Amino acid sequence: MRLAPALATVVTLFACCANAQVRVERKPSVFVDPSAGPAASELFARSGYFMIAGGVVLGGSAALYLEQGGSDRLVPARAVAPVVDAGGHVALMYGGSAYRVGMPAGLACPLGRFVARDGIIAYTVPKFMDAESRRMMMQAGLRHHRIAREFDGTMFEPLLRAADFAATTPLAPDMAQALTAALNDANSLDGFVLASADGPDRPIGSLINADVQVRYQVFLMRASQSVEVAGVPLRYFWQLDRSGAAGVFAVDVFAQNWPAGSTLTDLAAPGAHPTQYDIVNFYQVSGLFKELHRSNPSAFGAFVAKACAGSA
Repeated sequence: MRLAPALATVVTLFACCANAQVRVERKPSVFVDPSAGPAASELFARSGYFMIAGGVVLGGSAALYLEQGGSDRLVPARAVAPVVDAGGHVALMYGGSAYRVGMPAGLACPLGRFVARDGIIAYTVPKFMDAESRRMMMQAGLRHHRIAREFDGTMFEPLLRAADFAATTPLAPDMAQALTAALNDANSLDGFVLASADGPDRPIGSLINADVQVRYQVFLMRASQSVEVAGVPLRYFWQLDRSGAAGVFAVDVFAQNWPAGSTLTDLAAPGAHPTQYDIVNFYQVSGLFKELHRSNPSAFGAFVAKACAGSA
C-alpha cells in the first residue's frame, strides 16, 4: 500500500528519535504575558487555588510561528494539527509538513487528557489540609491529595515531583515588582509588602510554580522539520492576608542553566532522574497542548483519543 505524502512524512519523522528542542531565552519580558493578569489573580483570590496548589500549576498559552530563512511568520493554532504514532511520539502537521515535538514518548496521553478536561493542578504539596481543602482537591481531580488523576501511577510522577522543586532565578526587580503589584491590586491588597528572610523565625510563606502568565513561543523549524519552544514558568511566593486572599511578595523565573547539548532524559530507564531541562520541556509542551485545545477542542480531543488508544 502506498502512503499519502503527508502520512509518509510523519512515519519518516517518527522513525528517528526526536530530541527535545528547548530554546534558552534570557529576557523573560519576551514570554511573560501581561494580558493573563486576571487569570493569574484568580489563583490568589479569596478561596483561590493557592489554598491547594502548592506545586505544579499548568495554565500557559502559546503563540506558533513558522520559521524559514531566518524569518518568523505567525501561524494560527487552529491551522496546526497534532498527530501521534503508535509509540506515543508527537508531531505537528502544518502546510503538508510534519514537525517533530521533543517530548517524552507516552506523555501525550496523560497530559492530553489533563488538558482536555481543563485541568490546572498537576501536582501539589498543599499548604492547607482541612476539610474544605480536601473537597477542593477532589474537585480539582487530584488523587492522594497530591497528583492529578491522569498522572497517577504513570512513569511521569517523578517528573512532576521534580518540577515542584525546580531551580529558579530572580526576575529583574522592576518586572517582579510590576507583577506582584498587579496581582495584589487585583485582589484589593494594594501595597501588600512582606519582609522575608532566611531565619527560621521569619517564614517566607508558601509558593506556587505556574505558567498562567506565560505565553510560550513555538517555532516550526522548516530546516530541521522539528519544533523549538522558548519560555519558562514562574514561581510565586505568597503569604495569607487577613482578608482571606494571598498576597504575592516575590516572583522568580525557572532557571535555564542546563549544559549545552542537553536532551531529554529517558524516564523509562531504571534510576532515571528528571533534569531541569526535562521540567522546562514539560511546561512548554503543556502550554502548546493548551493552545491547541483552546483553538480546536474537537481536533485536540481526537488527537488525545488516538494517543490513549489501548490505555486503561
